[in-house]
Amino acid sequence: MVDTLQAINTALLVVCGAAIVSNVLAVVLFAATKKLRVKYYGFAFNLVIGDIAAPTSMLLLFNVNFPVAVLVPLFSTSLCAVELSILAIAVNRFLALTITPPARYDAMVTRGRILAACLLIWIIPAAIFVPTLIHSELEARMLRSSIALGILLITAVFYCAVFRKIVRYSPALASTECTRADDAVARTRLRQTRHLMITFTIILVMCFACWIPYCIANIMIYFSGKGYSVRPQNLLILSRLGVTTLMFNSLINPFIYWWRIREFRVSMYRLICRSRGNADPENDVVTLQTMQEPEN
Repeated sequence: MVDTLQAINTALLVVCGAAIVSNVLAVVLFAATKKLRVKYYGFAFNLVIGDIAAPTSMLLLFNVNFPVAVLVPLFSTSLCAVELSILAIAVNRFLALTITPPARYDAMVTRGRILAACLLIWIIPAAIFVPTLIHSELEARMLRSSIALGILLITAVFYCAVFRKIVRYSPALASTECTRADDAVARTRLRQTRHLMITFTIILVMCFACWIPYCIANIMIYFSGKGYSVRPQNLLILSRLGVTTLMFNSLINPFIYWWRIREFRVSMYRLICRSRGNADPENDVVTLQTMQEPEN
């Protein structure tokens, strides 16, 4: 049992380290690429920040020099922020398709308001988990799992609503009596929304799959009624496995961005060319620039 727990701890450390590196690279690419520094990707950037904070806090928990009273709330808050960011993407796209004309949406959903929403995504979970963790670690585990499953289910409903809106929105474009400019903007927004929603539906499915083992472990620990120091070895192993799957979710998200977002791929290739000392990286990305986004 001890060897098994040690092996899982080692795997957890490796996954956390890889997740931090891959998501820091994602932050660099989002910040350095003009086409990615738009409000369209605002909540996606917030998701990346959460995917850095969660494995970082878990990695620091293995270091006794850092206070557990700070790192555990940060871990819980960042996990919740990741889920809320995925939900916010669906809500944002739903508003983009609901509020017409497009100029009205642009006037209502500004960068400042998206920034405020991103801050709330962090403040609200912190306000919930910090006092709960101070009161009871067992209750905090159960609350964390319940909130996580609730957010994921609400997010799934919103994603279905957005896809339904897309299906109904497509035929309406041809019959809308608007200017050619508005029609072109609406069609572009519809195409972008469809592609973005498919991308983050993949992320949502992965999030579901990675949260289930962690939630099962938390529920079992809660009903065992035992604290960390007296917890059975099998529950410790199950708990660490659940955390490892969650950190794997943070690790895999940047690869999904690379797979689905063309600007992300092109920016990464340019960064690689510069690191190799290529004097003209623009010529080397011609082949990538000609790659078209998938229609779905």
